[in-house]
Formats: sequence, structure tokens, C-alpha cells
Amino acid sequence: MMVTYDLASPCGGVKHHAQQLASALRRRGDEVTIIGPASAPVKDEHTHTFSGVVNVPANGSDNQLGIFVRPWQVAKYFRHNKFDVMHIHEPAQPSLAYWATWLTRKIPHVATFHAYAEQESKAFTLTRKLWGATMFPFFQRAIAVSEPARRYASMVWKRPLSVIPNGVPTGIFTPAPTKLYTDVSSPLKLLFVGRIGDSRKGARYMFEAFKMLRDRGVNVTLDVAGELGQAQPPPAMDGMTYHGPVNFDRLVQLYRDCDVFVAPSTGQESFGIVLLEAMSAAKPVVCSDIDGYRQVAIPDGSYLVPPSNAAALADRIAEVVSLDPATRRRQGEINRKAALGYDWERLADRVRDEYLAAIEERATGRSRSAARATPLAQEQ
Repeated sequence: MMVTYDLASPCGGVKHHAQQLASALRRRGDEVTIIGPASAPVKDEHTHTFSGVVNVPANGSDNQLGIFVRPWQVAKYFRHNKFDVMHIHEPAQPSLAYWATWLTRKIPHVATFHAYAEQESKAFTLTRKLWGATMFPFFQRAIAVSEPARRYASMVWKRPLSVIPNGVPTGIFTPAPTKLYTDVSSPLKLLFVGRIGDSRKGARYMFEAFKMLRDRGVNVTLDVAGELGQAQPPPAMDGMTYHGPVNFDRLVQLYRDCDVFVAPSTGQESFGIVLLEAMSAAKPVVCSDIDGYRQVAIPDGSYLVPPSNAAALADRIAEVVSLDPATRRRQGEINRKAALGYDWERLADRVRDEYLAAIEERATGRSRSAARATPLAQEQ
């Protein structure tokens, strides 16, 4: 399984997706190795990394990619390590995905498309098409993590696409013990998780909204977790704590400790992984009304606000704060129930079916049609 982003970074939805999927597959008895670029050593027996990471800003985000990997090192690795199937996350990324695909042309390939953008220049679309033309002939199957991601991928991938959403390990992102709320003067704890330097994560609107709330006397605090990227540290404000990039265990604890999760992304999100993690921890959610979040957020447990609007965000958070604790707890329980449908133990088998279909197609030369996934809400 290949991740095209920096594996040494503590953050990254695609990396966490691959790691959690790999863990679920290993529990089924499969042998899964994750390979990818890394800017620092990664100590994991199931991971192999290559140097050559470079930041490529695009789509409102920093992208730490393996642009300068050494092809001969990639070739040597695949000469000494044989696999039944290669699963590449974001195959249209340059260099490492390209070399890995060309050097393993004789084995089946599966792609997963994670990205989404509401708008894209014609030049960038053409670049994606040209890049895909050199690689996609060697892929038998493809997956998109959401309907928006499927639409975006279909501009360059012209064959059927299965839609299998991102998952969450619900046995790890678990609810905290119920609070008794005996002290009504205690502030409600808000949580923001995301790379501060990525404009699409909307951190600036979170900070503006928090200042408005504090100025109004709304009794809240804010915990912020995420890499800075190219940005300056968050502004110093009473009641706000910046934790920096956190490891996985600390991230889980932050979700458990918060009262309300806030995701003010401005767009270009294919799927709300952070929403799913908060929902699994049984927290009510306030998030932007964007394509990638609408399909994850549950109306009875979430509040959608116009993106890039700090005043609207502050108003909605104040509304949630004004609710009685029992109502917020009930909203969290609704979210937890919805998140259970995205558990990796449920989704891993669907991904594994794509592997088997790719192996069959590579062996027989016949394509098995990809089934369009039914939305999880309808399945439930």
C-alpha cells in the first residue's frame, strides 16, 4: 500500500486512512506493507520509506510529496519484495507513484482517489489527464472515498469507480465517561484539528469566531491541534491552547476531552475525516456547509454554517453552548451511532473485494464491473 505524502508527518488524513485500513486487513490475516516518502525516520516494522520529500503547495494545502525519490532505490526495493497487489493512494501524484507503478507493471494495481476541488484550472486538469494517461493503463480497479471525490476523479479516470468512504476505528475513538456537569460555571471546551497553514482548513475563521465569542462573554475555551506548515503560530488569546502537531494517542484524547468539535474548512474537502473522528467520540459538531462535509454530518447531531464566515460560525457555536448538557449529550450519541457505520472492520472487506477483483482482472484480462456504493445512511 503506497501513500504519496510524507509518512513522517504526524498529521495527514490519507496517511491515517492507509494505516487504519492496513491494520484492519492485518487483523484478517493479510500481510500489508506501507511504503512512501518520509522526511525523517519512521519506526514501524510494517513501513518502508524513501527520502526526497518536497513541499508542493496546491489545492489550498501544503503537500509534502516524494518528488526527489531515487528511482534506483525504488527499483531495488521491488526486486527484493514481491506483492500480490499494489494499492496506491492518490496515484496521480508525481515521481514516487510513477516509478512504483512502472516498476510493478506485472502485478495488479488498485487506486484510491481522495482529493476534491470545487474549481480547477483547465491547465491543471490537462496535467492530471496527461499524467494519468501514463499510469492508469496499469491499474485494474479504482476507488473514490466519496461522491465529490468520485466526480473529481472522473475527470481523468474514465472507467467505473467504486465509492468506499473513509473509515474510523470506533474502538479507538471512543466516548469519554459522561460528565455530571455539577459546576455550571465550567467553560465548554471547543476543539479544532487541522494544519494551520492550509488555508482550506479555515483556521483564521476559527480564531476570529473564538475572539468574538470571548468578547461577548460566551464561556468557552479552544484547543487547537495541527502543524503550522508555512503559517505563524495562532494568535495568543485567553482561553486558547495551541498543542502543535500531536501524535495519534494524544489526538484521540483531545477528542474525548472536548465538548464541541468545530471544523470551519472553506472547501476542497472530499470527506470529513475529522468529523467522523469527533462523531465516533460522541461529540456534537459545528462545521462548514461544504460538499465533503454534508455527506458525513448528521442533521440531528451537527450544525452547518456558511464557509468563510466567522460571524456565522460564532453565532452557531453560541447556539450550541446555550443548549442544556443533556441535549448535547444526546446529539453526541446520535453521532456515535452514525460513526459506527464507518468502522474500518466493516469497510476493510469492501476494499479487499477490490483487491480480489483486480487480481482476477489481471489474470483473465476481463473487467468485473465496479458497483456504485450505496450511501451508508441508506444501508443503515
